[in-house]
Amino acid sequence: MRNTVDTTKPETYRGDKPFKRTARTHQSNFRATYLKVPFDPDDKFGKYGAFLMPLDADKGLNFCDDYRDEIMEKIKTRYPKLTATQHDGLYANMLRSEHIPWNVFIPMTHDKDATAQVFNDILGLKEIDEVTDIRIEWAPDKAKCLNDNTSFDTYIEYLHEGKTCGMGIEVKYTEEGYPFGVKEHREVMENEQSMYAQITKSCGWFIPEISNLPIRETPLCKDEYRQIWRNHILGASMLPNHLAERFHSITLYPKGNPHFNEVLPKYEQFLTDEGRSSFGYITIEDLIDLIEQYFPKNKEFQNWINYLRIRYPF
Repeated sequence: MRNTVDTTKPETYRGDKPFKRTARTHQSNFRATYLKVPFDPDDKFGKYGAFLMPLDADKGLNFCDDYRDEIMEKIKTRYPKLTATQHDGLYANMLRSEHIPWNVFIPMTHDKDATAQVFNDILGLKEIDEVTDIRIEWAPDKAKCLNDNTSFDTYIEYLHEGKTCGMGIEVKYTEEGYPFGVKEHREVMENEQSMYAQITKSCGWFIPEISNLPIRETPLCKDEYRQIWRNHILGASMLPNHLAERFHSITLYPKGNPHFNEVLPKYEQFLTDEGRSSFGYITIEDLIDLIEQYFPKNKEFQNWINYLRIRYPF
């Protein structure tokens, strides 16, 4: 039976690191004070406070209210069928990063000129002449690229001097690194003919101390760097096939996540000057500041910016 008010305090998840505990508390407070909906103290996930109850999840309360209907319609188009686990990760789990691209980038589609200004500022140059498309959870033809299921959390297609280019954005919240699966270990670390190995060695983005070694002997395969690397070279794999003429990989994360504060600058040390020019990162807090700087001051955009400021920094 659904409660109408919170009758108990959420439990503390003992496995949380300090930064994740802070984020979990923040999302639980957002649920209680902004969304004004209860949690389920009897649910194995809900009892920690940052997991929406089924009715609230199905209403789309994990998404920005001013753009909720549009976001949910686009999610249905992107994912005609979701497993129960996928549904919970996107619609119910407030602590994961799956909902962030929808809340940040779908509103950007309403002013692509302002979006271009935001990302030109991030890149530090007038790279983007025109944003032509913004896609959530998108990947190029895998047969022409990394030959696996790697995708971009967000992909921004743009024009530069009349040529179609791309920016792949990896979005993190409380996540850190992740270990290899058995199949991935076999196909990447144990196979020097893999597209991962070939692209890493040929793209010119990695220093010789990396590109001249077998992939399994490089730090790129370590848990902390793997996803940063694979999203970076997914973009590199698009270039020879002219799926994009230029590419930039951007990681978006909250400044409260110490893992990415540490590993992103370390990853840059593996890159040549050309590689560094194709790679960057920005905190959610700094991105929100840029959005506020460049987007119009109308009510809808201001409500969205206020939502982002309340929802994500921790």
